[in-house]
Amino acid sequence: MALNKLVILLPFLLVCGIVLIKVDGQNDGKVCAQFCEQRVATMKCPPGNKPTRPSCVNCCTAKIGCKLFRSDGSLLCTGT
Repeated sequence: MALNKLVILLPFLLVCGIVLIKVDGQNDGKVCAQFCEQRVATMKCPPGNKPTRPSCVNCCTAKIGCKLFRSDGSLLCTGT
């Protein structure tokens, strides 16, 4: 009896997990470490490329096309 419940419950939980991953997956399947890159001084994102001072961003979490710059103005990376 318990095995029958388990056989029914496991596929249901699997489907729920897949749905939650798709709903929460705002980054198109990209897995990023959640840390603040301390070397980022400014960030420029299209359209407009207006310089902003992000509070917490890294090369992986930056949106596509955003460029992260060091305090000396050199390019650190571009968001992909």
